[in-house]
Amino acid sequence: MDSDPGRSHDARARALAERLVAAIGAQDASALSAVFTDDVQFRALTPPGLRERSGAYETASLIAAWYADSVVLEHVDTWAGDVGDRVHISYRFAGVEEGEPFVVQQHLFCSLRDGKIERADLLCSGFRPPQDPMA
Repeated sequence: MDSDPGRSHDARARALAERLVAAIGAQDASALSAVFTDDVQFRALTPPGLRERSGAYETASLIAAWYADSVVLEHVDTWAGDVGDRVHISYRFAGVEEGEPFVVQQHLFCSLRDGKIERADLLCSGFRPPQDPMA
C-alpha cells in the first residue's frame, strides 16, 4: 500500500483519480499509462465480458481504445476514497460516438504502490444512451 505519512490516503486517492480522469478526458494514452506501475495487473468487467491486461502500456491502451472513437468526451463526476486497504475511484463521462450520445460510469478498485496503481479491478456500465428527462 502507498505510504506517505504527511498525506492522508484519501488525499492520495483523490489526486490519483484526478490524474486518471484527466488522462481519459484528454484521450491521452501516455498520460494514462503514467498512472499505472510498469507491472500493473488489470482486470475489467465490461458488458462484452472480462478483459485482463498486464503492464502499464497494455492497460492504458485498452482503456484508451474504449474512448478512442468519442468525438465529444465530457467529464461529469468523480469520486475517490478508501475501501479498507484499497482505493475506490468512480468516474462518469458523457460523450458522442458515431453521432450517438452516451453516458458511461466506471468503478475502479485498486492497490497503490509509489503513488501509482499496481493492481486494479474495474466495473463498467458500458456506453449507455442518456435518459430523456422528459420521459
